[in-house]
Amino acid sequence: TLIAEDDHTKVTEETKLLKENQLEAKESDMSDTLSPSKDRSSEDTTDYQMDEQELNESLNKVSLLKDELQRAHVQTGDSECEKQQLQQELKEAQELAISSKQKCFEVQALLEEERKTAKKHVEESTRQIQALQAQLHKLQKDIEILREEKEIEIIETRDQLASTHKEIVALRQTAVEAATGRESDIAILQGELHKVQTELEQWRQTASEYESEIFNLQTKLQLQTQQQKDKQKGEAVQLQGKLDELQKQSNGLKNDCDSLRQEKVILTEKLQWFKEELRCAQQQSVKLTKDVSGLEVSRKALEVEVGTLKEQCLQETNGLRVKLAHAENETQKFQKQYEADQTMYLELKEKLDKTQKENESVTDELENCKENLKLLQQKGNNGGLFKWMPMMAVLVAVTVVVLYPALNRASP
Repeated sequence: TLIAEDDHTKVTEETKLLKENQLEAKESDMSDTLSPSKDRSSEDTTDYQMDEQELNESLNKVSLLKDELQRAHVQTGDSECEKQQLQQELKEAQELAISSKQKCFEVQALLEEERKTAKKHVEESTRQIQALQAQLHKLQKDIEILREEKEIEIIETRDQLASTHKEIVALRQTAVEAATGRESDIAILQGELHKVQTELEQWRQTASEYESEIFNLQTKLQLQTQQQKDKQKGEAVQLQGKLDELQKQSNGLKNDCDSLRQEKVILTEKLQWFKEELRCAQQQSVKLTKDVSGLEVSRKALEVEVGTLKEQCLQETNGLRVKLAHAENETQKFQKQYEADQTMYLELKEKLDKTQKENESVTDELENCKENLKLLQQKGNNGGLFKWMPMMAVLVAVTVVVLYPALNRASP
């Protein structure tokens, strides 16, 4: 009798340990689905082998318990009916253990599939982030190239204005030396001055348009950087700094336009002085007419160059707008993918919480069964084997019936 009691106690404790190991294996599998790594497949294989080994050991121990109970019945001379009943209950317990093993395999396969799916999503997100970073780097290079081209154009324009100023100074010296001219030449010079003023105003408007375009690009890039992940914040800050530099350069262009307007006022004053001086310089009208014709040719050449520069600026601006629209589309696509991954993460977390709650309930039921078994053992010591043996069989059947629904709930 004491041997049978000890064997039954050992089997109960080993069944409880087996259940706890299975629950720990399931929890470790769920944590692996939320944090994928390179060594996951090897760890899952090891856990699977351990679970299979423990289930096999439990089946062997159930068989040993069956043999011990048979010997105990032979020694005590129990009835054949009780013996068959206990054998049937032990057989059912063995079948339930086998079905539990199969369900464990099914859960293992489902968890493996979920881990592979999560890994694919992470790899796809990484590739999209790298593509967006490459596009952002290319856009930075394009802006830098555009800035350098604008600086070159501004320098060339300043050089042309300086050469024009030198020509005006040369004309002044010629006028002072000749001290002759005609009123018609003065009118022509006034018309030229008006055209120069018009061109300066056009340059000012162009600079204002550049400033507005740079501001729009800055606003769009700020919105784009707000939608990206935390990994791209540093690069967005650098891009913002470069855009601020472009803003400063645009302000410099505006200041240059103001200085050109001041030079225009100075040139107007000088022209008035020329007008007074040229009234006395009428003998050199032919020579001045030729010089003015040369200036007309230079002015037309400048107008052609200005038109070419405007067309180039428009083409480059349109190209930047197309690239920016493409980058915004890619960012929106990445944002949708991120939201889908976040939803999947929340669903897996809910499943994990549900499984933990079910594990706690199963643990409580096992503790209650253990306490009831201790009470039955105490009663058996006081009343003999014939009193507690049927109760022990009923308790084993109840424990198996309680564990089977718990395993069914934990298997999905």
